[in-house]
Amino acid sequence: MSTDSAIQGVDAELRNSGIEVLGELPWGSHFCNFFESRDDLLQILVPYFKAGLVNNEFCLWITSDPVTVEVAYEALRNEVDDFADYEKKEQITILSHTDWYLKDNTFVPDIVINGWYEKLEKSLNKGFDGMRVSGNEAWLDRDVWKDFVDYERNLNNSLKEHHMIVLCTYPLDKCDAQSVFDVSQVHEVALTKRKGNWEIVEVPAIKQTKSQLARDKKALEDKVAERTKELTVINARLIREIEQHKITQDSLLRTEAKLRTVFDATDTAYILLESDLSILLFNHLAADFVRKVFNWDLKTGDHIHDFLTADRQVLFTDRVQKAVKGEQISYETNYVLKDESLLWYHVRLFPIPKDDDGIFGLVLALTDITERKLLENQLEKERIEKQLEITNAVITAEENERQEIGRELHDNIQQILVSAGLFLSMIKEKDISASGYSYLQQTNQMILSAINEIGNLSHSMITPFVEKTTLKEAIEKVIHTTTCTSGIKISMEAIGLDETKLSEKLRLTCYRIIQEQFSNILKYSKASSVLLKIVQDNEKLTLTIQDNGIGFDMSKKTSGIGLMNIKTRVSLFNGEVSIRSSPGQGFELYVLMKLK
Repeated sequence: MSTDSAIQGVDAELRNSGIEVLGELPWGSHFCNFFESRDDLLQILVPYFKAGLVNNEFCLWITSDPVTVEVAYEALRNEVDDFADYEKKEQITILSHTDWYLKDNTFVPDIVINGWYEKLEKSLNKGFDGMRVSGNEAWLDRDVWKDFVDYERNLNNSLKEHHMIVLCTYPLDKCDAQSVFDVSQVHEVALTKRKGNWEIVEVPAIKQTKSQLARDKKALEDKVAERTKELTVINARLIREIEQHKITQDSLLRTEAKLRTVFDATDTAYILLESDLSILLFNHLAADFVRKVFNWDLKTGDHIHDFLTADRQVLFTDRVQKAVKGEQISYETNYVLKDESLLWYHVRLFPIPKDDDGIFGLVLALTDITERKLLENQLEKERIEKQLEITNAVITAEENERQEIGRELHDNIQQILVSAGLFLSMIKEKDISASGYSYLQQTNQMILSAINEIGNLSHSMITPFVEKTTLKEAIEKVIHTTTCTSGIKISMEAIGLDETKLSEKLRLTCYRIIQEQFSNILKYSKASSVLLKIVQDNEKLTLTIQDNGIGFDMSKKTSGIGLMNIKTRVSLFNGEVSIRSSPGQGFELYVLMKLK
């Protein structure tokens, strides 16, 4: 869309949601609310739209049972000061779902999505900051449910670059467990307010992390822009100096007096060499350079090889041969001083030609670029540190999300299923027919199976170290579970393992890598045996996981998301990851992480 393509930094701008549990949200947010009554619905939508009106946003409210267009208008008039002024500005529109979602009584997703963005473009052209939307989905029937969920997913994916916030509302009495799951999957945050109390279906930790990452990104961009400006100034000065050097080259050929004047006036070290590489002339900066770097007092008549180290003599001779042939020699190099400080120089070597196509000698020019290189290195260091901070933040948010979901599965859903199973078991066979009892038995069995699956899932998501379990015990539990469910024989060797020297984050990383790789083995390898080897010393910890499965051709198959996740985690410890496999020869994963 042309209007939004010119908008920069959409995600970084935060807007007041009007909903106390969410606080501020960036443009492009897409969340949903499950309501139980008309009062619950109005209690979330009225503050939501009030915040949009106050903050210069165009508001579009699509109503359905139990809130009519008239009820919606009346609710806003009672809560929003000067609501009539907003109506005169055409800042608020309230429509029935039949006037928006349905065309000839048929739901057409593309028409609805295009309608949102057409409204957005018109609102931006009228001077509004963006658009705030809510649609009540109480009208949905099961025959259009799948199409509507796909529509919600497409809308969620396309919103990110637009100045629009969307709140979808669903009645709880029309939503079964699968419906709640479907809706939560296609929204960033899902919540409900029932009888005055907030209940979070999906914790918005990821949303908060995105906002934080956006702020970090903006801060990093500002810092890079500032340092880049400094670097531009230094480069501009260097370019001016190089141009000055070109101008002074003619003066060098005319008279030694003019050459000496140029030598003493510039901030570049010059050494004039005879064709045999003996030193004919030099300025004070050249003398200072040779004394500081090579501990040598430069004198006319010295040979350039007198003070160069053996390795630099070989390189310099090679460059002289190229310069004599007319090649432009220009390079950057560094020198380590006795105090271990580092100096960087931009070096140029060019010949002084004779009229008969020979050369008088060579000019060696050295410009100190230490300040520029230090700035470049500092910028690169800061970029790497910030990237590691971002990576750490993402992994931490992911772990927090896993913990919350795991606890929710264990403490809520699993308890509901256990209670349901208990009630089923209390029904006596004599109370119902034989066929009915058979169905109850099957239902009870399915609930027990679901309880078991949810238990396994919640335990796999919750970090075992929260319960003060050691890394070795946690790994042994994973091995036991994997062996019992698959029949694969798994052997473990631990050499030098001392968990007191491992941080909790490193222990968690080891556990997640092993968990991830065992999952890959179960899915793809068809292996019958696995070897896990853990080796620790004072500087590093290594993991080696080998299986005797079918393997794969590494030249044809790319690394999957699992391996990418492992590499991301390992990068936090300056580590490395390698794999080795071939068809029919199994698979080996090798991971190294530094302890310091």
